[in-house]
Amino acid sequence: MTKSRVMLSATQRAYTELKQRILDGAIAEGAPIRQDETAEEIGVSKIPLREALMRLQSEGLVVITRNSGATVAKFTVADYQQMLDIRIGLECRALELAIPNMVPSDIEHARTLLVAYHQAMSAREWSELNKKFHECLYIPANNPRLLAMINSLQNNMGRLLSLHVSMAANRSRSHEEHLQIVDACEQANVSLAVALLRKHIEQSKKEVSASFRSAVQ
Repeated sequence: MTKSRVMLSATQRAYTELKQRILDGAIAEGAPIRQDETAEEIGVSKIPLREALMRLQSEGLVVITRNSGATVAKFTVADYQQMLDIRIGLECRALELAIPNMVPSDIEHARTLLVAYHQAMSAREWSELNKKFHECLYIPANNPRLLAMINSLQNNMGRLLSLHVSMAANRSRSHEEHLQIVDACEQANVSLAVALLRKHIEQSKKEVSASFRSAVQ
């Protein structure tokens, strides 16, 4: 293996591990990333670790400050609401493109995920199944670039859903709205499905605000 390939592999390994730690909340928002310790833990040198940090900075997960090092990005309620606004635009367009291409197996897959989602017992399961459900609706759009943008936003929002939004308050409402969206997709009713999806994400915006208000009281 050439030196460049070894470096690429080490950078990818550092990127994947760091990103997972951030999204899981293992490294808290605003916490410093101690590069010497982190490189040793992951088993890479400083150079691929720095490359991984720069990549994470481009995704908005890390902030690198000259002479101060790297810290995990700390999102405000306004940041999350802006991400949800972007999700509305991207996901509504993806669903609009996807529905004409859907086949019965797509609907069946979505319903299977909803059964698992309804039965999930932990925040991690709930968040992951929510993400998989939305992904399965958009895959028939056949637009990898659009799906990659949505995936990046959903990863960031997954941290919020796990740490800030009340599971009990959200779960019943989300499940019912998911069912309505799938029903509209099965009927090939594009306008209804997109309207339901928009309403679904907009309701999440309200719950984000409520969750942050509760946190500061």
